[in-house]
Amino acid sequence: MFTLGLALGWPLASIGAVFTALFLQAPAGLTLRASGILFAFGLAVMLFSWLLSSILVPYPVVYLAAVCIAIVMSFAWSLSGAGLLPGVLALMAAMMVPNLVLQSRDLALVLAGWIPVNLLIAGFTSGLMFTLFPAKPQAASQKTKQPAPEFDTGRRMLRMSLVTVPFAFVFFVSGGTALLVLFFVALLSQQLAAMPAAGKNVAKAMLTANMLGAGVAILCFEINVLAPSIVTPALLCLLLCLSLGRLGKSSNRLAPAAGSAITTALIIYGGSIAPFSDEADVKSVTRVLQIASALFFVILAYVVVDEFWPEKERQKA
Repeated sequence: MFTLGLALGWPLASIGAVFTALFLQAPAGLTLRASGILFAFGLAVMLFSWLLSSILVPYPVVYLAAVCIAIVMSFAWSLSGAGLLPGVLALMAAMMVPNLVLQSRDLALVLAGWIPVNLLIAGFTSGLMFTLFPAKPQAASQKTKQPAPEFDTGRRMLRMSLVTVPFAFVFFVSGGTALLVLFFVALLSQQLAAMPAAGKNVAKAMLTANMLGAGVAILCFEINVLAPSIVTPALLCLLLCLSLGRLGKSSNRLAPAAGSAITTALIIYGGSIAPFSDEADVKSVTRVLQIASALFFVILAYVVVDEFWPEKERQKA
């Protein structure tokens, strides 16, 4: 996915590679029907966001209020039973499309169309890989896990909103244009929201994972500068996935961080060598600093929210 995206030059191919990496870490591959449903939902929500943003762009206050409301509605949709990935797509539509509309409506339309296409390609690719290399059957102990306690939906939505809405507000008001940062925050917000009472241990683990991925991405970028050829990123991506994938299956203390590290490395490295919009002059180190700032803000914000508004189980009637 990563190499084909660079060779063929389709827009946002690095995001498609990230989706593929996420799908391949699941216990089973996506079916054709599930991939089609995700594509249709993603296309509908992206195009609706583009249309609404294009209408509201002359009214800055209303525009910003609509973005904040859309973020809260994305969390509500995800928590209503839609699932993690539809929630991520809705959050991307609420944050990334409006941000790009402020720069260029034409580019925003390209974004709105190509994110669902990359998602569809990622779904087909992961399904093919699971067909060629079937996953091992789950052990009986894994199948009979105790169900997680039901959580208070309203309280979790409040917790998620208290973290993400202020970040988006500051990002838009300050004139931020780094789409990868918004994509990263969309993924991270959903990941941390699924970890009730995240606390300092989870925050430390997430920091370790993402700093590991950022370090790998910087190393790959510098090697790419020394040998600027299509073969270089292809081999580096192969080495990156093999090494971090191997780490994830090992007994090393960094093993739990490997999955998130792959995602971070692909986001930063892919965005550095195949930028979207007018980000061609942004260096890899600058991109790492941007994403690191967002990472620290979101994780520390969740720690504060866990301290003052901890997760609660749903009260039985």
